[in-house]
Amino acid sequence: MLELIRKNILLTDQFAIETDTNIDSALSVVSINTVDGNGADGFTENTGITLSLNYEELDEVIFILQQASDALKRSENR
Repeated sequence: MLELIRKNILLTDQFAIETDTNIDSALSVVSINTVDGNGADGFTENTGITLSLNYEELDEVIFILQQASDALKRSENR
């Protein structure tokens, strides 16, 4: 059985989002954690939330985040 893992990380000065996607099981483990520190001193990742999501659930999360982003963009243009 072939198991392919894809890992992606987004690290900001406030939070980190990490995804570990297992193509074989069609699930992605998504972790969202707060971050303390800065680039010069290094970062400390705090315990946050971890979810195991399929593609439909990921699409729903992305849709909600995109709606929030679009609303903020519209409010800036007023």
